[in-house]
Amino acid sequence: MVSAIGESSELSEAILKEILDLYKDIRKLSDEEILSSSSDESKKLFLKLDALITQDLDSCVVSILLNKQELEPIFIHLNRFRNLYTVKLETGYAKEVLASQSPWDVLEEFPFYKNYLKLVRTEYEGFGLKAGDKIFFLGSGPLPLTLIVFFKYHGVKGTGIEQNSERAKLSTEVLDKLGLSKEITIVNGTHYSMNPIDFLGLDTGIKALVIAAQAEPKKEILDYLLTVMPPGCRISYRIYEKGLMKLLNRDFLLDLPEGYREYKRIRPEPPAYNTVIFLEKKSNYSGIPEY
Repeated sequence: MVSAIGESSELSEAILKEILDLYKDIRKLSDEEILSSSSDESKKLFLKLDALITQDLDSCVVSILLNKQELEPIFIHLNRFRNLYTVKLETGYAKEVLASQSPWDVLEEFPFYKNYLKLVRTEYEGFGLKAGDKIFFLGSGPLPLTLIVFFKYHGVKGTGIEQNSERAKLSTEVLDKLGLSKEITIVNGTHYSMNPIDFLGLDTGIKALVIAAQAEPKKEILDYLLTVMPPGCRISYRIYEKGLMKLLNRDFLLDLPEGYREYKRIRPEPPAYNTVIFLEKKSNYSGIPEY
């Protein structure tokens, strides 16, 4: 036992050195450099970070690192970089789709396309959806792959909500290029863009709402949704809770707001990284204001 603890401590120190070395390089980059630079530096750093956080490590090693409170600002910075580079990657592929004569072929070359196939199937089955149903997706980004996969493979229509106006416009153009603009729409807004009327008639309207892993802050979003959703409405949100992935995004520590019950939690199977948590608004919750 003592030997195992010693080995975990030694490995955690080695991992810590990798984290700090990455941080030293990443912190030099501004948001604009990450999003717009034509240099390969951001790509190299992203690949290094991705390789680091997807390692299959013993839980003891992860716990040692999680308990180092002084590392919290570093993890936040690394998560910011990863989110921004993901936007850059999606934006690049969105533009390639628009420029291509074979847009679907380009789309399916997206590095994490297979991840989305697995993730969306998990949500489709977890919600108990069927073809013709409709969903909301909060945080749809410049390349709305979640909504595209939901419709292409499962026949589920959707509305994406994206707070950045340029990304919302780009994703709308991508959907038009793919011939999906009748089945999938994009709204430029935030969770505050949703109103009680959007959820009226769950038999014909929105069946469920998916919250992207990058959509933040989760607590604020979930609190607000309690005020606009009817009892029984279902939500899924994506978190990282496997290995070092949880170091970059602490949503796995989220205290669930009163008014929800968690009815299912599905942990990732390769190639997906996200655990999907399924919630339902309690039928007896009375904290919602009158409309």
